[in-house]
Amino acid sequence: MFDKGEMVFYKNIGVCKVVDITKLDFAMDEDQKYYVMESVFKNGVNYVPVGAGIENIRNIISKEEAENLIDMIPKIEAEAILDLATKEMTEYYEEKINSGDPLDILKLTLSIDKKKEILAEEKKKFGAIDDNYLKKAIDMLFEEIAAAVGIEKEKMPQYIKDRTGYKFTE
Repeated sequence: MFDKGEMVFYKNIGVCKVVDITKLDFAMDEDQKYYVMESVFKNGVNYVPVGAGIENIRNIISKEEAENLIDMIPKIEAEAILDLATKEMTEYYEEKINSGDPLDILKLTLSIDKKKEILAEEKKKFGAIDDNYLKKAIDMLFEEIAAAVGIEKEKMPQYIKDRTGYKFTE
């Protein structure tokens, strides 16, 4: 169970703050309690039944875990996935995103970024599907790390570059 005021990672949504745990007037089950979670970096409120859907919520990583994750970037040998059909590539991206695991999302981010770099060098077009998943993965990753280390999400690219020397492909 999560407490009011806690920062959590809600799978596919991102970092949220538990602002209340309450019964809802508009719920079908009047006795069911809900987490009322405000998205920290986006507009929106999510209502999640306490006890149900809990597999989609976890505590955000600690500052130390976030820093360790960033420090892994130069050590990860990202492989660009260039040979998958669109359907298989989409399924692969979805699996990694849906895992909600920060390391999986980091590896996916670096893999798609590597693909973007290779295609740019070859003067080839970077696909819309790749671009959408790269943005989604970066968004999820930057949200959680920013919340963990206590900086603004917009400052994450520079924070990562200063810490590791890694610069995301533009």
